[in-house]
Amino acid sequence: MAAEGSGSSGPVRPAPILATVAWQGRIENARALARALGLAPGASTDAVLLAAWHRWGPEMPAHLSGVFSLALRDGDEWLLYRDPSGLRSLFHGAGGPGTGPQALELGAWPADGSRGRLLRRSLHEYLRFGDIAAPHTVYEGIAAVEPGQALHGSSRGLARHGWPVASASGQPGPLQAATDSLETRLRRSLRAALEPARRPAAFLSGGVDSALLCALAAQIRPDLTAVTVAFEGQAHDEAPAAARVAAHLGLKHEVLRFDRAALLGAFERVGRQAEQPIADPATAATVLAFEHCRERYDSVLDGTGADEAVGMMPPRHVRWAVGGASRLPLAVRRVLAAGLRLAPGLAGYAPIVDFEHPADTMIRWRGFTRGEIERLAGEPVSFADTRFYRVFEQYPRGAHFQRYSALVDAMPCERLNQAMRISGLQPHYPFCDAEVDRHLRGLHPALRYAPGAPKRVLRALLARHVPPPLWEGPKHGFDFPWADFLAGDDGLLMRRHLDPGSGALNGILDPALVQHYVRRFRAGERDTGFRVWLLVVLAAWLRAHPPASEPPAPSPPRVPTSAPA
Repeated sequence: MAAEGSGSSGPVRPAPILATVAWQGRIENARALARALGLAPGASTDAVLLAAWHRWGPEMPAHLSGVFSLALRDGDEWLLYRDPSGLRSLFHGAGGPGTGPQALELGAWPADGSRGRLLRRSLHEYLRFGDIAAPHTVYEGIAAVEPGQALHGSSRGLARHGWPVASASGQPGPLQAATDSLETRLRRSLRAALEPARRPAAFLSGGVDSALLCALAAQIRPDLTAVTVAFEGQAHDEAPAAARVAAHLGLKHEVLRFDRAALLGAFERVGRQAEQPIADPATAATVLAFEHCRERYDSVLDGTGADEAVGMMPPRHVRWAVGGASRLPLAVRRVLAAGLRLAPGLAGYAPIVDFEHPADTMIRWRGFTRGEIERLAGEPVSFADTRFYRVFEQYPRGAHFQRYSALVDAMPCERLNQAMRISGLQPHYPFCDAEVDRHLRGLHPALRYAPGAPKRVLRALLARHVPPPLWEGPKHGFDFPWADFLAGDDGLLMRRHLDPGSGALNGILDPALVQHYVRRFRAGERDTGFRVWLLVVLAAWLRAHPPASEPPAPSPPRVPTSAPA
């Protein structure tokens, strides 16, 4: 049985050293660890974690499985750890060696509500990527623990521990054996999540990941309810594909359609409650879906983690851009891009050469370019220190599958992170199970990807239980019609958060340029739409989280005047 929620403990053994632990999320193997450590049945998760610390010390996180973060202190030693999924936050202050982390509430900012000054490079990162990846945070003096990393400190100094992910095997091996092994591991994880449940549910989009979980879960719990979030318009509506899968499996199917008023309310709540600005357009809908399930189900499955574990091949135009076009000088590529846009029928090829850095072709959303951010922020901009660009540089030019898979891993999934915090729902993520994740990452790339058949091993397993015609076909992510949402009610969100009098971005970005982008979008230039969305989200967050003002400039020294003679 998994441990979920959060916890903290006081002393666990009579000694002059006071050991304490705090954690949040799910530690899925807490009961198995208790048995391995020889603890009494029913031992609390706090006791299990402290016993594991006393047994393994800083290597303890390698023995844990789940979606969680934890902070532990034992005398002058302390440990901060965040599981590899990164779906639970953990921040620390910039204390020096031997001081330990400054006291930050686990997964939140300082408990006293104090705010720091905006870190300008993180502002640039948000405007480029739509989120801020660890170790950076929006504030000066506060860092985020990187996923899969442990910080171990003592009076002797600070050490960083990481555990390498499973490496791919040298030979592909038979697909059937890989599929059998995956099914065994997934069933084990699903049984642990579902057997104790009274009202189980699973999110179902109709895609491979969620359909596979539902197919296996339905055999364990036929009373499972499949839950689908649907949006108006065929381009964004996943309900028909999900309905076909649910009907085949004999599952009750619940389709959630949130009206505009509910989505607007959730958008504003995210602005007030999110730890950092996050521009994933589906965040508000995710919060509503999580809140809905929180009230109705006691165990909910989510397919997140499959993309990261199985890996992905980038689109063909990205492979061409990184593998070939990036060899050309920037000036040459700009001339080629301009020519392609003017040539009849060739404008669609412009992205192959239209980039400043080849990593730009793999960014999840179309945020502001570096030059645009420099003009908006009025200062030089560099992304060399971001997690995204650092990961990109680790791979040779031709390693397309390995590089893109690592970048998918490196991009934070703050939508789920913040939705869990705001709603209180704690889904089970079977693909983040340590054994499942390790198995998938350890497979040869030929078993994880084939031309025309991404997620090869997952598709092979799903085909055993659901006929491919029910789920094969074009698939998109959890999309939200953000452009229509932004333009609705005569641009209500833009008027509320970006009008010159709103003040949220005053002193942070150039107000004239902000209005320039708003006018272009309202005039019908949809290519500028996501840039405006980024600004609206940022302004909504800053309205609720005004940063500390810059320290006042020092006053000139006062010169005493002489008394009159």
